[in-house]
Amino acid sequence: MLRINISTQPIRLNYNINNAQMNLRTTLPKVQLETTAATVEISQPQGKLTIDQYPCRYSIGIKNNTDFARDIAAKGKQTVMNTIGRIVQEGNQLARIQSKSNAIADIAANSTVSEVPDITYAYIASPDIHYQANPVKFNTTEGKVDLNLNHGTVKQDYRRGSVDIQVTQYPSIEISTVDVKV
Repeated sequence: MLRINISTQPIRLNYNINNAQMNLRTTLPKVQLETTAATVEISQPQGKLTIDQYPCRYSIGIKNNTDFARDIAAKGKQTVMNTIGRIVQEGNQLARIQSKSNAIADIAANSTVSEVPDITYAYIASPDIHYQANPVKFNTTEGKVDLNLNHGTVKQDYRRGSVDIQVTQYPSIEISTVDVKV
């Protein structure tokens, strides 16, 4: 009987692999902002205040010289007229002889009686107050924004990889036959 012997030897390879490399160097981007704030200055010059005291003073009797002199003259004239009227009345009373009354005693009694003073509740006028405001002034300064951009950079260093393959043993097949007797 024939027998076939087959022996094989596989291929042997030696691999030498260098991986590819990608080196990246980056510079980060920078944003620089400088701001100047906006400002508003508000000012208002002082207004003008006017107070007129004449109505208030006149209502309580304090007057200027011209009006005061006119009022005193009118009161003096009225006092003279009242006094003349009283003197005429007393003269008429003394002239009435037919009345049997004592005219001198009556005149004396009437002159001792004084008039009851009158209390007058009067309105006191308010002073005239006027305020004139000056307009408001606005002084504005605009704000500023200064923007500086420094772009980032990317530098690459690419190193190619390599694969080195060496055959250390080639494949082989050996076929032999042997006669085996059984």
